[in-house]
Parts: sequence; C-alpha cells; structure tokens
Amino acid sequence: MTKSEQEKFRRKHIRWTFAGRRTRLLLVGIILSASAALQNASAHGTDSDVSPSTREQQLREAQAIELTGPSLPPQEASRPAIMLAHAIVVRTSPAQGGVGPEDIGKVEVWYDAGIRDAFAALAVVSASGERVDKRDAAIDSADPSHVSVSVNKLTPGKYTVRYRALSADGHLVSGAWEFEVRP
Repeated sequence: MTKSEQEKFRRKHIRWTFAGRRTRLLLVGIILSASAALQNASAHGTDSDVSPSTREQQLREAQAIELTGPSLPPQEASRPAIMLAHAIVVRTSPAQGGVGPEDIGKVEVWYDAGIRDAFAALAVVSASGERVDKRDAAIDSADPSHVSVSVNKLTPGKYTVRYRALSADGHLVSGAWEFEVRP
C-alpha cells in the first residue's frame, strides 16, 4: 500500500470513526431521554384523561420497540437490538510504523469491539511479497476483540500486516499497517 493510499485510508477511517461515535452518542441520548420521559409520565400521571391501566399498557408497548437502522433487517432474538458501528483497530503489536524484534513470535491487532469468527484474517507479508506468518490467525477466546497470528524469526526489513474482520454489525472491515524489523 503506497503512502498516498495509506493516507487516504486513514482519513476515511477517521471520518467514519468520528461519525460512528457521534451517531452512537446521539442514539444513546435519545433512548435515555425517551425512557426517562416514559418513566416520569408513568410515575406522575401527567395524562389525567388516561387511566392507570392504559398508561401501563402504553409504557409496556413503548419499551418493546426495537430500534433498527434503515438498512438493517428486523433483529433476531439472539442478537442485540442495536448494532451501530463497524469495528475499528485501536491497537497493534508491533505498532504501525514501529520497530519489532527479530524474534517477535506473533503479530497482534485489537479492535474496539468483539468481531465475528467468520472472515477473521491476519497476514504478515515481507517487502518482497512473501507471506511470512504461520497462517494460524485466531481470535482470542478470552477477548473477542483481539486477533493474533504466529511468525517465525523475522529477518531485518519492512513488513506489511493485512487484517480483515467481520464487525458485530455484519460489515467487513479491512486494512493494513507496516512495521520494521532491525538487527
């Protein structure tokens, strides 16, 4: 990936990350406000024309509403009611643009949320284009936001790590970062 491609990806990634967080915060605020208003109306009986049993029925119906986005199908019972953002990379080892030791042992990536097992991939490629990992990428069973792949002793040079993961919201995210091994 060229420097200009990396910069373009970084800008797009930052834009989507900011928009996703802003959307999540906005929806959480709306949900909390609506919930507080419903509880307040139920507790204080603001509608004097509505009987208590009708008010309780309205409250039960309002709490049963599931929120879905315009492009999301109705949620299945086994999945959370609200899934809003794509997984984003929050940390890598070795760090992007960083330096790793020859005997690093494994390369790792952490996402901001758990990812699905399907399509999870992590590949380490040398500057010559040769894949140098052991092709054993796996999601950490104790932390579903952590993926690692084993590598043998690396020779000095630059390496590119390519990642791919399926977010909880069903979107495939992918990208790459580089690191260097020095003697």
